[in-house]
Amino acid sequence: MAHSESFMLTDEQKEAVLQQRIIFWTNAMAEDIERENPVGVVDGVMDNWTEDQRRLFNEDWVNDDGLCEELEQLPEPPENQIVAKAKLDKDPQYKSIVTPRGTLQTRLARELHESAGVSLGPCGFPEIKQFQAALPGYQLNVISKEYLNALIYSGPEAEKHLYLYHHDNHYDVITSMPAFLARKEYCHKCKKGFDKITDHPCGDLCKLCNTQNCPIVEWKFCKACNRFFKSNECFNRHKDDAGPAKSLCRALIKCKKCKRVFTRTSLRDHHCGKVRCSTCQKYVNPENHQCYLQPVKAKKTRSPEEGNDLLDDDVAVDNDVEDTKNLMFFDFECTQDDGKHVPNLCVVQNESGDEKVFSGPNTKDEFCEWMFQQENANTTFVAHNFQAYDGYFILQYLYKNGITPEIITRGEKILSLALPEMNIKFIDSLCFIPMKLAAFPKTFGLTELHKGYFPHFFNRAENQDYVGPMPEAKFYDPDGMSTDDREKFYTWYNDQVQRQYEFDFQAEILRYCRSDVDILRRCCLEFREIFHQVTDVDPFASCLTIASACNLVFRKTFLQENTIAVIPPCGYKAENKQSVTALKMLAWVAQRDNIAICNARNHGEQRIDKYLVDGFNVETNTVWEIQGCLWHGCERCYARDIVNPINHMTMQDLKQRTLEKIQFLKDNGYNVVEIWTCDIERQLATEPEMKDFFDNFEISEPLEPRHAFFGGRTNAARLYYDVQPEEKIRYVDFCSLYPWCNNYGEFPIGHPEIITENFQPISDYFGLVKCSVLPPRTLYHLVLPYRTQGKLMFPLCRTCADNLQQEPCHHSDAERTLHGTWVTLELEKALEKGYELVRVDEVWHFSEHTDGLFKDYIDTFLKIKQEASGFPPEYDTDEKKGQYIADYAAKESIQLDPRQIVKKTSVC
Repeated sequence: MAHSESFMLTDEQKEAVLQQRIIFWTNAMAEDIERENPVGVVDGVMDNWTEDQRRLFNEDWVNDDGLCEELEQLPEPPENQIVAKAKLDKDPQYKSIVTPRGTLQTRLARELHESAGVSLGPCGFPEIKQFQAALPGYQLNVISKEYLNALIYSGPEAEKHLYLYHHDNHYDVITSMPAFLARKEYCHKCKKGFDKITDHPCGDLCKLCNTQNCPIVEWKFCKACNRFFKSNECFNRHKDDAGPAKSLCRALIKCKKCKRVFTRTSLRDHHCGKVRCSTCQKYVNPENHQCYLQPVKAKKTRSPEEGNDLLDDDVAVDNDVEDTKNLMFFDFECTQDDGKHVPNLCVVQNESGDEKVFSGPNTKDEFCEWMFQQENANTTFVAHNFQAYDGYFILQYLYKNGITPEIITRGEKILSLALPEMNIKFIDSLCFIPMKLAAFPKTFGLTELHKGYFPHFFNRAENQDYVGPMPEAKFYDPDGMSTDDREKFYTWYNDQVQRQYEFDFQAEILRYCRSDVDILRRCCLEFREIFHQVTDVDPFASCLTIASACNLVFRKTFLQENTIAVIPPCGYKAENKQSVTALKMLAWVAQRDNIAICNARNHGEQRIDKYLVDGFNVETNTVWEIQGCLWHGCERCYARDIVNPINHMTMQDLKQRTLEKIQFLKDNGYNVVEIWTCDIERQLATEPEMKDFFDNFEISEPLEPRHAFFGGRTNAARLYYDVQPEEKIRYVDFCSLYPWCNNYGEFPIGHPEIITENFQPISDYFGLVKCSVLPPRTLYHLVLPYRTQGKLMFPLCRTCADNLQQEPCHHSDAERTLHGTWVTLELEKALEKGYELVRVDEVWHFSEHTDGLFKDYIDTFLKIKQEASGFPPEYDTDEKKGQYIADYAAKESIQLDPRQIVKKTSVC
């Protein structure tokens, strides 16, 4: 954007704007778009916001001398721009210019029009460019209320910047962009506000002096803030106190010990060498911090300097405001004339059942226009299957109107859509109640409700006013129904036809949609009430899915501190682990030069004084250091001010630390060979022999715990069996197997011990093992899972599984061997069934484990589920019922309440 203007609108939006009457008056953004407010404008919210920000605009300095009437009753005379320019330039005639009813404003405005070559009357973006060209040294910027305060026009980069706010066919000059955005600072380059210089998001600027095009000339050190600067000019700019903000030197400082840069205002909170963990919110050493999943507590108010709240956004709970959001329930009905779904009816109901109906070809826009009004702020909208249907209509509307929502997706499905400006959120009831809407009434015991039938394929433009006999059955899509549902449909349909039922399309579509929304509303409220009574959590207020709701309940009520470990982002001891590339390189050098190199893969990394070295040969006293570019500050790959995301050190400091280590080794008489990973990549691209060695060199990647997760097992042990007359086939089902495992299964506690050598028998470990295992040649029920070809299998031969081979197996043991990561309990069972352990690469051993990690959580819901199942039919007397309760308590250690043992379909 350095040499060209920028329109911050999509092509579609630009075209929409250009097709309307646009009048641009200016010296600092006088642009008027004469149009109806675009659908989706949040009028109530924006009106209140504009009123609150009024002090940031000038309105009273503009001369009302009739020029407005002369120029087609423009909503904003050109004097406004003259005033803005005069203020920015500190014009000595400023007081005369801003004097009401003075003639200087008018004269200067006319001169600007003439110099721009813009005639009076309607104009568009081409004329905007003309006004911009007439103001060299100034950048014009237009911010629009209609697009939720988005920047819709920005001229070429210039030394001075003028900003105009367009709202309600009116233009105000913005006198302070930081105040306009409620921020302490504002960057004219990236057009973003920020509170702390360390949060400045502009990626194009030098992070040392905050200017563009800052080349490295000669590094200069500043004793005041302990930082190096690229040149004398860079040094001087960081000292510059001109402007409202303090200089970078006065704002930032680097700790001499830990080399981290932070704001001086946070100096009192600085813990040298430590960072604040985003999970536990404690100051920790990032290299060895072991964190745990945190119990959920009520939100605490925190000052901006202290960082984020204690809780993650997806599970944040504020006990005082958790249930304050309103709920609205809605559903669309759509035409499908040309294969495209277009809403032509929408019914929306609030919690009390109050209803609004939108119908016709503009249903979507009218509904959204109403929805994004001030009266609906602080509301959660619920639709069934929002993620795959209704959500796309809302998204279309928002994008059409230049409004960017916050979206959480799962694949191509929209789990949540939110507009933080109005505290409006959309969620999908299907994510909480995973069943079709027709099953809701029976599930929640609302038997008076019933989801009817509607001929969706009959919803076409030519049928909107249809009144007559029942439409043909095919319009109801009976082929898309299950066998039972289709049978019920035809019974209903034939009865309607026999009764010569008169079908009124408009009445039927409204009745059908209203019924769907009523079922959705009443059943969702019943679900929320049941869930809240049991858990004290409102699932719709804090969560997006039933899984996240259950996770929240567990963390809020049952999770004990320091039990479930949080694996570090880059694994355990990420900085000290030699990469696979490093190990391969050392092996390549050892083979090429016919020399023995001690490394982490054979005899372990050698320690020389306080340093571990990657490779070492004692005979030649040579040290090899494979320098990972990210960890050692490669100047060819990273700018010196880039920060390592793990240890939070700049590349400059990492490089300095690396140089100190190399110099120490050399000073102590060691021969040092440095090899950078970027050089290795270049060699691999040009040396075929080296690449072939790397490709065929077997080395185990570090254990990845996700590789041990395979999910549930479903397989047909036998596809066909010819039942003899005296035989019966029976179906056996394990009820509630997952809850049983969670209740009685063993789970690890705390962080694991990472073992990569001197392995003991598998039975001595509890945790995860990365290894190679040879299956037996004959076994009917196989033990170990193996994922290949996008499928989960339980094979006796790896190669047969990889090739999907159907013929008898003749592969060697090496070809049959499985390589993977499994839980120790699985491996023990496999070894018991004849599997052979070929090689162990890595073990995560948890010395602490328990069988009660989830017991209280499971028992709470199991009690409710068991009571809601009612008494079994055979327990039909008080004595038998008492025995049933006693037996259950003896078996599960759960005391059932006989008063609550009543059949409740909605719970069980």
